Amino acid sequence: MKTAERSTDAARQLRPGQIAVEVLRANGVDVVFGLNGEHVLGLYDALAAAPSIRHVTVKHENNAAIAAEVYGRLTGRPGVVTVTAGPGATNSLSGVAGAYANGSPVVHISGGVPVGADLESFHGVDDPDILEKAFAPATKWSVRVTDPYHVADTLTRAFALAVAGRPGPVHVELARNVLDGGPVAAPTIQPASLPSAEPAANLDHLIARIDAAESVAIVAGKGAWWPSVSAELPRLAEALGAPVAYTWDGHAAMPTGHPLHLGMYRGEWSHPEVLAYLRQSDLVLGVGVRPGTEAARILPASCGGPFICLMTADDPNPADGLAIPSMASLAATLRAIAEGARRRRTSDAALAACARSSTTLREALASELKRFAATRPWHIGLAIQALAERLAPEHVVVSDVSNVKLWMPLQLPVFSPDSHVQAGTWGEMGYALPAALGAAFARPGRKVIALAGDTSFLMASSDFVTLCQWRLPVVMAIHHDGQIGMINNMQTRQGGPIYATDIGDVNFAKYAEACGATGIRVEDPADLSAAWDRALAADGPVLLELMAGYDFPWPRVPRLLAGE
Repeated sequence: MKTAERSTDAARQLRPGQIAVEVLRANGVDVVFGLNGEHVLGLYDALAAAPSIRHVTVKHENNAAIAAEVYGRLTGRPGVVTVTAGPGATNSLSGVAGAYANGSPVVHISGGVPVGADLESFHGVDDPDILEKAFAPATKWSVRVTDPYHVADTLTRAFALAVAGRPGPVHVELARNVLDGGPVAAPTIQPASLPSAEPAANLDHLIARIDAAESVAIVAGKGAWWPSVSAELPRLAEALGAPVAYTWDGHAAMPTGHPLHLGMYRGEWSHPEVLAYLRQSDLVLGVGVRPGTEAARILPASCGGPFICLMTADDPNPADGLAIPSMASLAATLRAIAEGARRRRTSDAALAACARSSTTLREALASELKRFAATRPWHIGLAIQALAERLAPEHVVVSDVSNVKLWMPLQLPVFSPDSHVQAGTWGEMGYALPAALGAAFARPGRKVIALAGDTSFLMASSDFVTLCQWRLPVVMAIHHDGQIGMINNMQTRQGGPIYATDIGDVNFAKYAEACGATGIRVEDPADLSAAWDRALAADGPVLLELMAGYDFPWPRVPRLLAGE
């Protein structure tokens, strides 16, 4: 990987904060999510003089990290976070860990206490390396910069690492004495080099195995959701005549309207048609399924033949698969397999299995919602279904960790990865609102729709003001049940006491109006269609308050199909 050149122009003097911003500009950064503070004033002075970079001032640092994570996932370029030292940085740690779990490229820049800081210095503890150590397990690289001459090459390396191999976050701490120091000779700054976008080497053996198989299936994992990879997935499926199932977090990797869309794989929660087709396949490709994850561990037992993971790795010589050095390389690898493998006609049996899976699930969902049609408070699935009927390819949808999380991957039709961005396995509540913020900047001018429970929304609600400040075209839909609904459900099913799940009452529509947004409250499900139409047609931010219930059975697919 190329880093900033060590040569300098002694006649050109820059402060370290200016050098940092020069690196951002060299790497095409046009938006930064952050919150200013005393330890990063030197960086913010330089940002103020860089009009090509917009700074989105959040009201909580974790929202900045989540916004940057979604920006990185949607654009393929590192989202950038800037926060101050101490609690400013640690406030954002959860969002950075979510980026690591989701495989999203993020460059996280924090301030830090100066070298030689006193014990109990402001924003510090006794160990000056606390931030470097705290972020290390949740990032691809965590480093503390204490020398102004290392700012450029460290940040350039951070941009390279964030997109290499399996994408992820990188943390760079700039000590206060660095940012507050005087001008130094300006380094020669070049953009970070990109990892190879060529197909994986030595594909002949894999293609020979594919050609020898009678029946091939594909399971799309989280990595297949990556937009450039998702764009190649239908072509690969068509070339191999292979139906495509998806893991929970692989939802939106394959358009639901494609004739080879098979359905969700989730162990015992899977659609029977998915399990049946995997069992009768003598080769299954796990596109974007990361070795070592739960999906990679349990899938082989469901397959009739070998299960092969195709996923990026930081190790140039992985023991359990091909060396695929970037997501662009993974996309190119799928394209090379589609072009190099023998083309086969999609069997009538494969098409019939996909059609049966879609039809039976759709009918089971309709039956479930009909079953509870008269129940009050009403079923949140009614609101999701009304959205599903209006969803268009140009919409961007994000969802939180709440009851909506359970229904979205089953109810929501998808056209591309933009159709559903999920919180992922880190399971961070408070995700959807800042995710919508990041999505709005990654997809400017597009309507962004965010769904969250009321508890999740309250965790991040300070930045609803930020949506309003920027007049972003976001519809924030809140499932208002007054409960931590999923935990209430778990306690109920376990037969224990219902304890510590009541969150109090808020009129969210009025909250939205107080922030300068449009607030719409839906108490009767008969009003859902008109409410969604109004929200989607509005300019600027809208908050849609959905007064639905929480104590409904979870949507396990076998249960839905059995009508239990």
